[in-house]
Amino acid sequence: MKPSLYNILFLIFTIITQSIFLTTITSAAQVIVKDATGKKVLDNVRYGLGPVKSGGHIKLTDTDNKKKICPFNVVQDPNDNIGGEFMFTMIGKEKYLKTSRVLGIDSGYPKSGCTKSTFWTINDAEAKAPDNLITTGGGFETDLTCFQVVEYPKPTNPKVHSYMIQHCPSFCGAGPQTCFNVSIYEHNGVKRLSSVGATPFEFVFYKLS
Repeated sequence: MKPSLYNILFLIFTIITQSIFLTTITSAAQVIVKDATGKKVLDNVRYGLGPVKSGGHIKLTDTDNKKKICPFNVVQDPNDNIGGEFMFTMIGKEKYLKTSRVLGIDSGYPKSGCTKSTFWTINDAEAKAPDNLITTGGGFETDLTCFQVVEYPKPTNPKVHSYMIQHCPSFCGAGPQTCFNVSIYEHNGVKRLSSVGATPFEFVFYKLS
């Protein structure tokens, strides 16, 4: 039996309506990220990361337990209020960084003679330390280096734009079908970024001069 004109028109209407609905949800979930001063954060431009309150900024370190390492570890130094420089580069680049978009995080260049990349990497988000700790050395757009920035659900200071990072390996092709909140985890006396922890790390972006 041939479909009637009514059925055809109804099918077209349903497809268009669902498409508009899905587009609206996607657009609503993606918000332009803003720094500590309220300015829009640029995609693929270096920024500093720090807590809303005091407690030290995020940086790379080439030392672990007094030994030189390559690639590096991503740490929070309670005595460092300057921190490192990090670029958040979305897959499908745009002018401004947006929440809930797949991205890679790196410093853009090697340091201290290490030839490994500076892309943030988690070897196994479901494993125990040190495999669930963030190091560097990965490649862009791989399951091990797949992250996204989302708005912090309950900001410490509602007047400040604060965020959290999630590691989402399946978004880049493989791994568990879930996202892992990045938290501060103390390992061997050093505060490290990790896929496990009590509370997601709340931070703000700082534009570097």
